[in-house]
Amino acid sequence: MNGYSKKDVEIINNITDVFRILLKEPSVEKSLSLLADKVITFFDESELVSIKIGMFGKECQHPDCTDHDMSLINEIVINGKSEGFIEFKLKGLLPDVKDNKSRIEEYEEQLGVLTRFVTLAFENRNEIMELKNLEREMRDCYNKLDDYIFVINSETNIVDFNTIFQECTGYTSDELHQMNISGLMAQCSVSKDVPPIIEKTVENGHFTFECEHLCKSGERVPMSITCKPLDSEKEELFICVGKDISETKNAVQGLHESEKKYSTIVEKGNDGILIIQNGIIKFANSMISELTGYDHDEIINQSYMKFSPANDEQGASEWLKLCTSKVAEKEIFDINIATRDNGNIPVEINGSIIDYEAEKAELLIIRDISDRKRTEDLLKRERDKLYNYLDVAGSIIGIVNTDLNVIFVNNKGAEVLGYDKDEIVGKNWFDCFLPDSVREITRSNFIKVINHELDPPKYFENYLLTKDGEERLIFWHDVPVEDENGKRIGVISSGEDITENRRIEAMLVESEKNLKTILNNVDDLIYICKPYGNFVDVNRAMVSSTGFTKEQMLEMSPVDIVKPEMKQLMDSYTERIIKEKSVIFEITFILKDETTLPLELNSRLIEYKGEQAILSVARNITERKKAEDRLKRYAGELKKSNDLKDLFTDIIRHDLLTPASVIKGYTEELLDTIKDEQARMLALKVKSNNDRLIELLETATTLAKLQKQEDIDFEVIDLVPVFKMVIDGFRDQSENNKQTVNVYGQTCCPARANPVIEEVFANLLSNAIKYSPLNSIIDITFSDVGNMWKVAVTDRGAGIPDSDKILLFNRFQRADKRGIKGTGLGLAIVKRIIELHGGTYGVENNPEGKGSVFWITLNKSL
Repeated sequence: MNGYSKKDVEIINNITDVFRILLKEPSVEKSLSLLADKVITFFDESELVSIKIGMFGKECQHPDCTDHDMSLINEIVINGKSEGFIEFKLKGLLPDVKDNKSRIEEYEEQLGVLTRFVTLAFENRNEIMELKNLEREMRDCYNKLDDYIFVINSETNIVDFNTIFQECTGYTSDELHQMNISGLMAQCSVSKDVPPIIEKTVENGHFTFECEHLCKSGERVPMSITCKPLDSEKEELFICVGKDISETKNAVQGLHESEKKYSTIVEKGNDGILIIQNGIIKFANSMISELTGYDHDEIINQSYMKFSPANDEQGASEWLKLCTSKVAEKEIFDINIATRDNGNIPVEINGSIIDYEAEKAELLIIRDISDRKRTEDLLKRERDKLYNYLDVAGSIIGIVNTDLNVIFVNNKGAEVLGYDKDEIVGKNWFDCFLPDSVREITRSNFIKVINHELDPPKYFENYLLTKDGEERLIFWHDVPVEDENGKRIGVISSGEDITENRRIEAMLVESEKNLKTILNNVDDLIYICKPYGNFVDVNRAMVSSTGFTKEQMLEMSPVDIVKPEMKQLMDSYTERIIKEKSVIFEITFILKDETTLPLELNSRLIEYKGEQAILSVARNITERKKAEDRLKRYAGELKKSNDLKDLFTDIIRHDLLTPASVIKGYTEELLDTIKDEQARMLALKVKSNNDRLIELLETATTLAKLQKQEDIDFEVIDLVPVFKMVIDGFRDQSENNKQTVNVYGQTCCPARANPVIEEVFANLLSNAIKYSPLNSIIDITFSDVGNMWKVAVTDRGAGIPDSDKILLFNRFQRADKRGIKGTGLGLAIVKRIIELHGGTYGVENNPEGKGSVFWITLNKSL
């Protein structure tokens, strides 16, 4: 520099030292001081130069200078933002003096080179800090989540876990690392070659199940576990995220795996420096040899294309052209360079044009970014792993930054909001996802939290707005995220959708209110008491019926108000209730006015306010007791009436039927001897009326005997031959009327019946013969109707009006006598016999047009 600076090589080496100082010294203030001290030594006439450097609000000057003639200032810009400056204060160089112009230009060039070096150094510092901040933020997020997270291998041995998981189990870290997960969760048994949890996870890509988590203390914690395969280069691993489903918690497993994989961050100051003129390397520091594997002598005065990874001349030329254009444009760019062993390494190059030995040259600062690339890949994997943890969590998890925008949301959050993740991330949380009613107050409180004016409550409830416009109530837990300086840079929130819970709670409150209303307005006496103890609640009817106040009753027990002779029974009733859960029994209360109240108690064992209790519903049975007394008296009178009826039946059979039979015999004798026609007609009338009397007496006694099903015995009877036998019995009558009786349908109908069923068939056929015209046809049809046999008798008579059909089966009811003899009891006997058999009966119009169809059904035999 024409006598005003040291040799270029020395300057470059000094700059390299400066670069390393800035990278290695953690204190900005100390770095500036060292830098000022070092830079001043660059100049031969240092007493004429004063250096002032400012960065991030810190300043340092060496030496102090107040009487300078001029100053040169360059701004230090990092990532597009002004962060500081470098100022040269010069003595003895008046800018107006023409001879000083070249000297001033040299100082300006020197200042430019120094500024670029300082900028690069602090950018390096910032990147390292950003990496540290990223790791710290990820760890903070990981450690502030509340889910139970653990990692197992293919044999379900515990490989890793987070703090809350360890705290939940009660085991030490060393104990857990020696355990199999089946020791904590029975559902993860390893009795099979492939544990079920591993098998299902591999098969489906994930596996969610519920289990009881066994802690060292013996406590069992109900959990929902989601297991997914975990990317790992070492062995097959599976990540499990557990949620305590007995209460609302949100957690995420700590990034222990990432801690093991991180060994160092990119080494500080490990940058190579090249100076190139006309494509020839003029200078290379020792780091270039370390990066490329070439000796120093193999680099100097060699073509820069030596480091091109291309194997052909054209490719190498294009590589050199790219590098040259980027340097000319003062861009920092990434590219690969070749090593001596024919390998490639990724580097970042920050180039600038300088004067070197009186000629233009390219100054290249080459940074090995292999570690950074690997670190970025690792961070990406770790970030993806963290997002995977968060996505399998059963709670809503989101992160909002200081710009009020969403920078992360998990699957559950997107599901509740009703959007895709891409529709949420980057949007203003408060404007897009909160309803008007809470938007501004929530936004205001969030800003206060970010500004350290307010700490968020540990838990709180707030609404969010879904894509469909629905407001959902969320139970939130917020944790501020801070950088290394304690500045809050966002808030991570985990939440549980409790909308349905609140609806259910409201319904339960309303239900409880309704139940209390019902309880206090029913007539039954209702009370709750402790087993062997006092009343704990009574309804209004209990108070009004006993005469005691509610306060008095709560000081009493059921034993205190029962009849003295029943007191010793109360304990046994209580034992039965506890054992059988529900018991019905009768008891009598002694009321406050010393009157008695008979009750029927329906008592049930329940849980009341977390304790065992007995709920009793007592019904006043005073009227029932009176009715029971009346019923007993009536039963006695009914027995007397039945005895009298049996006596009357015996009288009918013995004292009336016997003389009628004698009359029948004598009348038949008279008819054989009387020759006078008029006397014969009188005798026939006597015989006819006597036969009718005998029929009436026989049917009346038959009907009297058919009182209840228990009076008859059942057996298997084939209905078809029985009816055919009845048809044979009536053959003379049907032939006299020139009537034809046909049998159709089933040929075998085994039924559960009593032989008295023959009486039913006889009455039905007798009526058909009586009411059918001469030369007509009578059809008997047997049919299968499920579990019953149906027997139908079809005649071609005059038919029966609908108004008379409902009366036919009552005693002494006949539709149209038309001079035909009958007692009016036949169909009543049919009705009674069929009812005793559990069958049915009826009459319908003949579908052919004229006549009727009388039918009965009987149960098939089993």
